[in-house]
Amino acid sequence: MAGCTHMAVLEKVRQIFGEGGTRAVLSRGIGVGYRRGVRPFLPEGPPARLGGVLTCYDVKTADRFVPTSWLPWWMSDPSGCPSYEAALVSGLNAHVRPGDRVVVVGGGIGVTVVVAALRTGPTGHVECFEGSSENCGFVQRTASLNAIENLTVHHAVVGRNIAVYGSASEVGTVVPPQELPACDVLELDCEGAEVQILREMTIRPRVLLVETHGVYGAPAPLVAGLMEAVGYTVSDRGWAEPRLPDTCARHDIRVLQGLLDPRA
Repeated sequence: MAGCTHMAVLEKVRQIFGEGGTRAVLSRGIGVGYRRGVRPFLPEGPPARLGGVLTCYDVKTADRFVPTSWLPWWMSDPSGCPSYEAALVSGLNAHVRPGDRVVVVGGGIGVTVVVAALRTGPTGHVECFEGSSENCGFVQRTASLNAIENLTVHHAVVGRNIAVYGSASEVGTVVPPQELPACDVLELDCEGAEVQILREMTIRPRVLLVETHGVYGAPAPLVAGLMEAVGYTVSDRGWAEPRLPDTCARHDIRVLQGLLDPRA
């Protein structure tokens, strides 16, 4: 395994060298040093705005003075990233109505949770299921920064734990897909668990928004077929992160939208 990792690193270095020569390799290396060895120890700054939402991540003063390529992957400029989770965010903005009940499986740092909560308003509610204890804290912090109160966060995995961030000992309780609560809009961004959830869930929300993860056994064609099999008209909202098309294409990370056929 270590040998494979070293080969992958060497291949990446060769790719960078081929694209920009020695200067590009040196800049990339210094950027890694900034992100890992310098940035974490700089004074905490204001919240980074990702996808239009204030988040638990912070902006460092030095971020304004370094090349964009040195910034963390989730930043596209020194203030954050307006297009973060763009496909899911646009789907929620298009389909969540005031008063809706929204369920989010895979909360991340809380960006889409906040978007859904703002859209559904005080008469609606959002439930978030997140397997990582650290991410649960991130979701709650991001929600607090945006004055969100119509939210319940569950430290829980729905279906199988395939790629939950953090150690196995920090993973929450397991919720069978059949026990997902009834809702109007269901968002699935759960690193491969989408397949089991779609096969076993019994709820039929008005709208499904599903991020595919071919790299974890949930490729777009399979996910689309499962959505259609339970009565949804499926359309493709594009790459999950449009600013990272190569990564999304390599790992098959798209967002599929499903609208429930009234006859289903």
